[in-house]
Amino acid sequence: MSIYTSSQLSAILGTRAPMLMLDLAEISDAGDSAVARKAVSMSEAVFQGHFPGQPILPGVLQVTAMTQLAKLLFKEAIPGIGGSEIVLKNVHRLKFRKPVLPGMVMTVEAKIQERRAGDEVEFLVTCNNELGLASTGTVTLARVNPKEYDIPRSVLGRPEHPFVAEMAGCPETDVTGLMKLLPHRQPFLLIDKAVNIGVPGNRIFGYKNLTGNDMMLAGGNNDIYPFPLMIEAAAQLGCAHILSQPENAGKLGIFLCIDDATFYQHAKLGDQLLIVGQCDTGSRAGTATAELWVNDLKIGDLALKFILLDSLK
Repeated sequence: MSIYTSSQLSAILGTRAPMLMLDLAEISDAGDSAVARKAVSMSEAVFQGHFPGQPILPGVLQVTAMTQLAKLLFKEAIPGIGGSEIVLKNVHRLKFRKPVLPGMVMTVEAKIQERRAGDEVEFLVTCNNELGLASTGTVTLARVNPKEYDIPRSVLGRPEHPFVAEMAGCPETDVTGLMKLLPHRQPFLLIDKAVNIGVPGNRIFGYKNLTGNDMMLAGGNNDIYPFPLMIEAAAQLGCAHILSQPENAGKLGIFLCIDDATFYQHAKLGDQLLIVGQCDTGSRAGTATAELWVNDLKIGDLALKFILLDSLK
């Protein structure tokens, strides 16, 4: 087996703490699977904000760990004739089953499930800890030409998104209002402003400004905002909307499943990410869909499931 240390993983994957979610990894001799170890410590920055007094590793950081391991396997074991960049294209039926807490050790696994035309590969991925299976699903990665995933950018004169008229006159909630609804705090509060939350049946909108001063991006070196963090931003927008309803006051919204997440292009530092969502909830569980936009270009589609709890305990 080929074994990779943390420093080697950082160099190969192009990321560092706090977004490097693997400490040690190895690829099988057959080159069709990989396994990794992640020791989860209270010293990690994310536990300052997820959640204060009830630390739990965000589900999307489990997704990050699984995607990073799949990317390692792709880069090191699968020769390709496509582009020079490996990107996450899809997350499918990824279910969260057990929490990951400080003091636990995650075992992450990735196995090649299907190779497709266009240099795409689907991986079966899992996270386990002392409690058993924490999460499992599939992720699809692809080799692409970096230009395919880059949006033309300028400092001034950027085109507007197509929801300006729909949002006009709708109620806005600033970050202080969001913190009254959500338990999330920095560095894992990923919504800066919301529009139309608390209005049942209507579409909701959320903004995340992508800046190099974001603590969660301290480990990046390519100006690209990680796709899993976009999923989390959409989940937080939906959570704020649901928790703004009087009957749900004081509850927590917890991920059950990423039914489907498809990404078309990158968002980069300096962009303003717009999330356009809609939620449907019953007494305890619900679904949410969202579109991800940068300027006038849709860069992703999401479908999520969640559950409402009185507390994590």
